[in-house]
Amino acid sequence: MASSPYYMNDNYLEAYKKVSDLVDDFETGYNHYKNPSYSETRVREDFINKFFSALGWDVTHDFQKNPYKQEVKLELTQKQEGSKNKKFADYAFYLEPDFKNPVFFVEAKKPAVLLEDNTGYYLQTHKYGWNSQTPLSILTDFEEFIVIDCRTKPHPKFSVSTAVRKYNFRQYKDETIFRELYYLFSREAVADGSLIHFVETQIPKTKTKERQLKMFGGGYKSVDDDFLEYIDSLRLDLARGFYAKDNSLTPQQLTEATQKTIDRLVFVRFLEDKQIEFEEYINELKDWKEFVQLSKMFDGKYNGIVFKESFIDKPSFGGIDKGLFQDLCYDISSKESPYNFNSIPVHILGSIYERFLGKVVSIEGGKVDIIQKPEVRKAGGVFYTPKYIVDYIIDKSVGKLIKGKTPKEIDKLSFADISCGSGSFLIGVYEYLIDYHKNYYVDKLEGKTEIDGRSEDLGNAMFSEGVWVLTLKRKQEILLNCVYGVDIDNQAVEVSQLSLFLKLLEDESFGSTTKSGQVTAFSKVLPDLTQNIQSGNSLVGWDILNVDDYTIDEQKRINPFSYKESFLNVFKNGGFDAIVGNPPYLKERGNQEVFDPVNKTSLGVKYHVGKMDFWYYFVHRGYEILKTNGILAFITNSYWTKNDGAKLLRSHINTDFQVVEIVDYKSAKVFKDVSGKHNTFIFKKGRQKNYKAKIREIIDIQLPEIEQSYTTKDIPLNKLFDNNGKINYSLNKVEFKGCGSLDDYYDSSVGVQESVDKVSKKQYDNFGDTFPIGTGVFVLNKKEIDQLGLTKNENEIVKPYVNTNDVLKYGIREPQQYLIYSDKNIKKLIEDGEYPNVRNHLQKMKQYITSSNKPFGIHRPRNVKYFENHKILCKGMFAQPEFYLDKNKMYCGFSFSVVIQKNKKYSLEFLLGCLNSELGTYWFLTNGKKRGIGVDIGVKVFRQFPVPKLKAKDSQVKEIESLVESITETVKLKTNSLSSSDIDFYDRKIKNLENQLDKLIYDLYGIEPDDIAIIQKNLI
Repeated sequence: MASSPYYMNDNYLEAYKKVSDLVDDFETGYNHYKNPSYSETRVREDFINKFFSALGWDVTHDFQKNPYKQEVKLELTQKQEGSKNKKFADYAFYLEPDFKNPVFFVEAKKPAVLLEDNTGYYLQTHKYGWNSQTPLSILTDFEEFIVIDCRTKPHPKFSVSTAVRKYNFRQYKDETIFRELYYLFSREAVADGSLIHFVETQIPKTKTKERQLKMFGGGYKSVDDDFLEYIDSLRLDLARGFYAKDNSLTPQQLTEATQKTIDRLVFVRFLEDKQIEFEEYINELKDWKEFVQLSKMFDGKYNGIVFKESFIDKPSFGGIDKGLFQDLCYDISSKESPYNFNSIPVHILGSIYERFLGKVVSIEGGKVDIIQKPEVRKAGGVFYTPKYIVDYIIDKSVGKLIKGKTPKEIDKLSFADISCGSGSFLIGVYEYLIDYHKNYYVDKLEGKTEIDGRSEDLGNAMFSEGVWVLTLKRKQEILLNCVYGVDIDNQAVEVSQLSLFLKLLEDESFGSTTKSGQVTAFSKVLPDLTQNIQSGNSLVGWDILNVDDYTIDEQKRINPFSYKESFLNVFKNGGFDAIVGNPPYLKERGNQEVFDPVNKTSLGVKYHVGKMDFWYYFVHRGYEILKTNGILAFITNSYWTKNDGAKLLRSHINTDFQVVEIVDYKSAKVFKDVSGKHNTFIFKKGRQKNYKAKIREIIDIQLPEIEQSYTTKDIPLNKLFDNNGKINYSLNKVEFKGCGSLDDYYDSSVGVQESVDKVSKKQYDNFGDTFPIGTGVFVLNKKEIDQLGLTKNENEIVKPYVNTNDVLKYGIREPQQYLIYSDKNIKKLIEDGEYPNVRNHLQKMKQYITSSNKPFGIHRPRNVKYFENHKILCKGMFAQPEFYLDKNKMYCGFSFSVVIQKNKKYSLEFLLGCLNSELGTYWFLTNGKKRGIGVDIGVKVFRQFPVPKLKAKDSQVKEIESLVESITETVKLKTNSLSSSDIDFYDRKIKNLENQLDKLIYDLYGIEPDDIAIIQKNLI
């Protein structure tokens, strides 16, 4: 402990003295403080407040005056009048600037009550932390101080076992104990990461503990994962219950019925736990009929899509068995339920619903089940955007647009997510607007307790319990005026509206939703969002029906949508001010059903490109529906910066947008359980001639949510897009002037595509064990070739075949594989019996061969000139260039590119030196597609490699060719050497020759010393 940075500093010493004085005071008046008449309120004021103040927290807000920027939030009302249960923690502690996510809770009790082994108190405190995703909480009456591990699912049977530290007040004076408390819970320690460090090192998760917890239904599971499992099981129980009552219900009807039921149950539980409703309605429901009556009553009060009359409210809908429904209601609402909807952040509920929407009800053979939607299954699941990404995007878009504006000016702005899903970005936009308004009124009305009757702010804010708060009316207006969303899925639209309603009511109470002055803007508590959040296909308008003759079911699936008809007021003002979101990522292959309708529209005709990603369309559509100077802010995969399929997208961005900012997350795991590379970008509509784009690149991929994990640089427009129209993140990228491309002087191709080289595991599983995994089909090893008993004539179509492990920089290992090379002509000869042994072999393997040339032809054989001539073998993926000049007629697969001579002036030896040089390495690393620690160089990119224009066969080129031959010969000697001293000698010789070569290459390309330094710096 003595090594801690806080040990014996002034703050620590002062804290120790103050807490010691509190201990003495409590000891002196011990009997008084233990008396039942000494209340919880008094112990908070006399001891607990002072204890945490001593630890450096501004508990009584002597310094942090803005109520929305306070690190300690107090629940002043111990138990609201009329409420049956207390739902709020007494203290929530935060760290500036994040006033949304608590770092720990404190639950206070009066000293007369023994905390030790009090299951109810432990469970209550545990639930606060778990539902808020806060790992630790504290239960204390000052006499006792109990630290509770909140990472496990709360359950009465093991709640007491979650205590990880227990202290008695007399121990606070023990310096060893006090240091432990100070290093864990003081303001400076928490800011330095003490809680995370404690959780990870002092109370790590163990398999034994996990098994013990699971015995009681607990375990280390976050509230979002657990609640998703819960509502999935609830949906299945409801679906089976509904179907048992009426087996004429379709899967679509069951999907809708279960979602509407769950939406209502969640919403009412939210109202109960927020104490907007004091009655515990759900726990007291007796049957389906009462549920329908409750829904009708709430529709009369709250309005909104949640309780809007549906087919499940009709007498013709059979509902569900009474006993089963009572059990389901009890599970979600009893005091023993682990869920506290007051503590679960709305954005967490959104993440749960996002994944919930990825599943539907199915009926097969009379059995009801829950399955993933086909499109979700193809995509590998539903991936919810992390909160820190949402917040960042909104701050850089909505935040920039509203900065310095009045509420009246903000009312004229409109912000949209055009693929809104469950509404995570819409919640973020709405939350940002509410927070801005709160701070606006706190600053503007400082020192006042009422608003002038003639002010434009009248009715927008009110002074309540010493704090200026937004009225419900104003929050309704913000939502209706500024927040818009579109999604092709009707269920998603309903959930988005539900999420926004939860956000609207997040800080409300029974009083605020019933006072007439609070709801004067609307007759009901919730506004009608049907004109703001709409269902439709963001990319396909109604004119699609003029293009093709779609059936009514196909029309419903496509779900055409007109922005200008649906959002009249927005487009009267010129369009949206900002569009934010996480549009769907899809490749066209395997998703034609999604792409085809869009491809037929004017949008598709204008912007469709082979190998494009579906999300590109959302950028193009965004441009069309944004105002001039409007902002487009998305998170997407990052392959668009280099991919050929994004060429038109980049051109559109370069021509019609200003790139304000790009954040490159590289290989950081932005989405849980998802690999791949991602970025966020901020574009402004409207071409700027000269500007600088801010490029932020992650340097610590383990902490993508931390600001310090990034480097930032400003790149001028003339460097942002390179000569090939690709995005460049390097401020000092070297330009290759006076060069042609490799394609100008050489011919190139990818290697052969065999269709199937060897029996794969998947084929083995599908077709049985006739041939072991790895058995050669078109690519065989020497033993397999020998077993075929080939004739001399047949051996002529069997070619030495290299794989990527065989090819080295300037060298090659002897290939161990052979290819049966069968182009169109040879295929015909095999069929005609010209090569009988080859024919017999391929006939045996025909079940594995899926090519259109099956069973005797290679899928894509390529022209033999690329293999029978001298050629450079080029791996398609590498960490460092490893190119080799083959003069022995070797064949290769499509993981290679091959280059042959076209222009006699440009030799293969000369090109090989360029490709393997420092300059070549730099070019590949800056132009290839990043794959882990290496790069992916497709043949299209490879053909763009810069080659200097040679005037004549001069001495420089001859020197390069000579050095390449020397290096190649030395590499061959090294490869065949067994002596370590010889290998060391050859390594040093190769290095010397390569240094000579690099100097010649730089000189030939005309690279200046400053640019050479840039290249070499990038290669370190």
